[in-house]
Amino acid sequence: MHLIYLDESGNTGNNLNDASQPIFVLGALIVPEQKWLKLEAELGAAIELAFPAPRPDDFEVHGTEIINARGFFRAFPIQKRLDFFQSWLEIAQRNELKFIYRAIAKKRYAAWLQDTFGSGISINPHVSAFSLVAQVVNELLRASPGAPLGMFISDENQQVVRDVEKSIRVLRGDQGPLRLAQIIEKGFFIESDKSLPLQLCDLCTYAARRLEEEKAGVAVKQIDQACIPWVRPLIHRGKEALPDVLAWLESQQKKERPGN
Repeated sequence: MHLIYLDESGNTGNNLNDASQPIFVLGALIVPEQKWLKLEAELGAAIELAFPAPRPDDFEVHGTEIINARGFFRAFPIQKRLDFFQSWLEIAQRNELKFIYRAIAKKRYAAWLQDTFGSGISINPHVSAFSLVAQVVNELLRASPGAPLGMFISDENQQVVRDVEKSIRVLRGDQGPLRLAQIIEKGFFIESDKSLPLQLCDLCTYAARRLEEEKAGVAVKQIDQACIPWVRPLIHRGKEALPDVLAWLESQQKKERPGN
């Protein structure tokens, strides 16, 4: 069994015109169950080393707060925060974890929605990105030794819980090329402060968004640029089956329209 942690960065919901966050990224961190205990212990030890107790009861690792010195992390200098960020991604690399993500340029996505469905139709980019990421995850699991099964674990994002659960259910039952044959059960949604691997996925996804912004020619602050090399060794590229996913999204939207 592999645990697949999902997190997002650059989320503005259905607002696709936010100039300060032009790219949405959904990331999936794949953790084999036999590595879970070791991973959690190492992540916890790194926290204790960098930020010894006592810590606030609501202490949580967030890429945005570490980089922009918000909340608890405001008390620490830039280099200490960056060193911690790097230490966590190095733990992921030592444990040979894989990170899969999909970036969506919001303006281009909005144009596709308009061209495909016309005015008045909104599909949260999280839903589209999940469909693409899930295909790569499924293919990776199927190609891994023993063809392990996987289970999705996400932060509690109430905007998309229903849509993601529905996508998993429909794609697990699909008999075509998009079938999620390696995914069990429904998606599981937990509070991110209860899961160190989910917080690790947050850091990976944050760094991946900065990578994609840099590739797109968006101005990326120097402190954000520092994170990019740390996530690169974790990235797994696979076939997204983009045409199949777009066709599936269109078919699902048509089913939901009144009169269909």
